[in-house]
Amino acid sequence: MKVLIVDDSVVFRMALSTGLTNVSGVKIVGTASNGQLALDFLKNHKDVDLMILDMEMPVLNGIETIRAIRKVNKKIIIIVFSSLTLNGAELTLEALDLGANDFVTKQEASSAINLEESLKMIEATLVPKMKAFKNVLNKGRHQVCYSPKKTVENKPISVNIVGTDDLVLDVKNCLRQMNEPPKLILIASSTGGPDALATVFEEISERARVPILLVQHMPPLFTKKLAELLNKKCQHLTIKEAMEGESLKAGTCYIAPGDYHMTVSRSLNIQLNQDSKVSFVRPSATVLFDSIIRNYMDKTLTIVLTGMGDDGALGIEKLVKRGDYAYIQDEATSVVWGMPGAARLKCPSIKELPLDEISIFLSMIFKETV
Repeated sequence: MKVLIVDDSVVFRMALSTGLTNVSGVKIVGTASNGQLALDFLKNHKDVDLMILDMEMPVLNGIETIRAIRKVNKKIIIIVFSSLTLNGAELTLEALDLGANDFVTKQEASSAINLEESLKMIEATLVPKMKAFKNVLNKGRHQVCYSPKKTVENKPISVNIVGTDDLVLDVKNCLRQMNEPPKLILIASSTGGPDALATVFEEISERARVPILLVQHMPPLFTKKLAELLNKKCQHLTIKEAMEGESLKAGTCYIAPGDYHMTVSRSLNIQLNQDSKVSFVRPSATVLFDSIIRNYMDKTLTIVLTGMGDDGALGIEKLVKRGDYAYIQDEATSVVWGMPGAARLKCPSIKELPLDEISIFLSMIFKETV
């Protein structure tokens, strides 16, 4: 994997070069101090596989750089660096919306102490993401790393227009296999999740009639901004960051806050905690699923979207065993097929849906649910 580092901090460029030097299969082919220099480099080096991109730089910042790159290059993988601030969260979500593939948060490396912390961050968070994308490249799925947003003209067929379209018929078959509609929907996602969630929620065409609980792996502040962004895109349900003690309401999607596990009590209230990480993450989908197993007796529907790692796999296995419904995003439309693939390993019979079909599936469920 050939990597380009773009950051205006010479100290952080050095930290990245040092931290990635001994990573197997990774070759640093260049560095740049701003986005314009990065664009110039890419014109002469078209074989770069992955770019590590800072957001705040002179001449051409991260957002402007992504816009320029995605006009001519849909294949290069872009991992952006973000600060753990409100502004950093807003910039990161904009970057993901424009075509960045993933992000990591960083501490500015302006001292020897911070340099040491930066090296720890590189090893703990950046390297695993790079390895996941390296696996994507090795499987030959580079072309699905970024897809431009749909236009109004080429949106999937509405569930209100039911003809002989194979896509709609396949989703209707999934619906027929449910002996009763779910009373609660659970969604889990990670790498590639914000873009996938935007696609799903924006395309829902029926008013949601059940509560939705969502775990997206993101830091504090980021989940709140994600909820605000998704809420603007979706006309048929309310999307918000979950709060301690809230009662589940139909038509509302609750997103687990960054760095907090979200569970459901027997009285169907949301509970938040900072217990130990599960599958190296907090919030964890498995923690949510386990609380549903303990405290929620009605039928549920679980959907695992694109994501790195195996979070949710153990929990979804228990849900399936008790007779609940479960689906995963298919490999072809996933940025990283870690979480869906792990769920498949635990439940070999689990059904797959392409990303564009998930909103149609949910819309049909909402239309049938009383």
